[in-house]
Amino acid sequence: MICNRPLTTAEMASSQRNYLLYNGVNGASYMCLGETVLILFAVKLHCSDTVVAILGGMIFFGFLLLPLGKIMTARVGAARSQADFWVMRNIAALVVAAAAPAALFLSPLLATVMLIGGAFLFYGFRAAGVVMGQPLVGEICEKNSSGKFVAKAWVYFYTSGVTAIAAIALCMKFNESVWMLFAIIISGTILGITSSTFMRKVHETGEIRKNAQRPLLREIPGLLRDKVVMRQLIAGMICNMSTVLLVPISMLSLKRGYGVADGTALFYSLVQFGSCIGISLILAKVADRFGGRKLTIAGFYANYAVIIIWLLLPVTFHPLLAVMPFVICPLCSVISSTALTQYFIHTVPPKDQVAASLLIAVGTGVFAGLPGMILSSLFLKWAAMCNSAGPAIMTYKYYFTGILFLLPLMSLAVHALYKEDKLPSKIQ
Repeated sequence: MICNRPLTTAEMASSQRNYLLYNGVNGASYMCLGETVLILFAVKLHCSDTVVAILGGMIFFGFLLLPLGKIMTARVGAARSQADFWVMRNIAALVVAAAAPAALFLSPLLATVMLIGGAFLFYGFRAAGVVMGQPLVGEICEKNSSGKFVAKAWVYFYTSGVTAIAAIALCMKFNESVWMLFAIIISGTILGITSSTFMRKVHETGEIRKNAQRPLLREIPGLLRDKVVMRQLIAGMICNMSTVLLVPISMLSLKRGYGVADGTALFYSLVQFGSCIGISLILAKVADRFGGRKLTIAGFYANYAVIIIWLLLPVTFHPLLAVMPFVICPLCSVISSTALTQYFIHTVPPKDQVAASLLIAVGTGVFAGLPGMILSSLFLKWAAMCNSAGPAIMTYKYYFTGILFLLPLMSLAVHALYKEDKLPSKIQ
C-alpha cells in the first residue's frame, strides 16, 4: 500500500503486524511445499539422488527470475509485487503436485520434468517476490531495530512452520502414500495464497517504486566496482552454496542412507525447524549488538560441525544421535539470512538499495544454486563410486568428507566482509 510520503508511527506499527502475520501463515504454507516435502515427494516418485540434488539447488537457482520482481515493483510497489508473486508461486506448486498423477498414469520422465520445472517456477516466483524485501523492511522499521525485527519475523515463520511439520508428520504416520503428499502440497498452496492478503496491507513510502523505475543497467557498473556490495554478494553466495551442499543432502542421508520412514524423516525436519526458532529468538536479542559481519562468520563455521557430526555418526541408525546434525544444520542459513540483511541495511545507502538488492539477490542465488547443484551431483556420484559395496550411509559419509575439504576455501569469502565501522569512504 503506497502512501507517497514518510510513514507515520501508526502505519509502521500496522505494517510490522501485517508483515509478521504474513510470515506466520507463509511459514505453514512453506512447510507443506518446501525442501523436506519436496525431497520426500521426489523419493516417493523414485527420482535419483542427482534429481534430489538439483531440487536442492533450485531454491537459489530460481533467483534467475528475480528481475521480474524489479519490473513489477516499478509498476505497483514492493508490497503489492510480493503479494502478486506469492499467488503465482503457489500456482506453480500445483505443477509440482501434478507430477504424482503424471508418474502413475503417464510417464516417469514427464513427472521428473514437471517436478523440476514446477520447483524452478515455485522458487523463481518466490525470488521475484522478495527481491525488494530488504528495502521494504528498511521502510517499516527503524534502522537501529532492523536486526531485531528481521529475527522476530523469522520466529513467526519458523513457529508456524514447526506446527505445520508436526501436523504433516502426524498425517504421514497414518498414510505414507504419494497421494498424502499430494494433498499436503495442495493445502500449502491454499495457505500461501492466504498469506499474500496480509502482505497487501503493508505500507510503503513510494521511494522503492520510484527507485525501481530507474534504469538499472546504468547503476550496475558502479555497483560492480563497489567493494562493499561485491564482498557481501560473494559472502552471500558462499553461505547459500553451503546450504545447497548440506541441507538437502542431510535429509537424503537420513531417508536413503539410513532408510527411515517418511514420518520419522519429518520428525527430524521438525527438530530442524525447532532449532530455527531457537536461533531466531537468540538473534532477536543479539543481532543488533554483534553486527552482521560477525554473525555471518559465526553462522558459516557451523557448517563444520554439521559435517563432523555426520562423519562420526554410527553406520547403524541411532535415533538420538541422528538428531544432532538437524539441530545445527539451520545455523548457517538462518544466521546468514538475518545477518546479511542487517549488514545490507547498514552498509548500502538507501538510494542504492534497490539496484544493489537486485544485484546481490541474483548473484547470491544463481551463482550459488547452479554451482551448488553441479558440485552436489558430482560429489554424490563420486561418493557412490567410493562405496560400491558398503552400507548405504557410507555413500553420504564419503560425500560429506569431500565437502569438508571445500569449506576452508569457501570461508575466505565471509572473512572478506568489511567491518561495519571500517567501510571504504567511496566506491573504488
